Amino acid sequence: MTATAPSKVAPSDVVPSAELGSALRGYLDHLAVERGVARNTLLSYRRDLQRYLLFLAASGRTTVDQITPTDVSDYLATLRMGSDGHPALAASSAARAVVAARGWHRFLLAEGAVGVALRCHHEAGNKAWPHVR
Repeated sequence: MTATAPSKVAPSDVVPSAELGSALRGYLDHLAVERGVARNTLLSYRRDLQRYLLFLAASGRTTVDQITPTDVSDYLATLRMGSDGHPALAASSAARAVVAARGWHRFLLAEGAVGVALRCHHEAGNKAWPHVR
């Protein structure tokens, strides 16, 4: 994360692409059917990841191939600072949202659907995913 926080926000007229929405639905179905997560956990993941998709759409991302590790870091900074009518989140709430995003990215990797940037980041064994402080 850079010294200055990113100014990406999710304006109310931004809509995630059909591809990102479909990828998210696949992950949420996986969590419900194959992992058997509790209803409230699934609702939390859905809420956190829908906010992440709005962030990605506002950042110009329309496909999973376009998502980079920097997007996750910028998303964390946006959560902690607040944006577009969303107040800043406490560290624990921001951490939960980032865990949801990372879980979705791991799922996309396992499904072979992630972009080159995320795949290379993962294959390099880079542990530089954002950590909430």
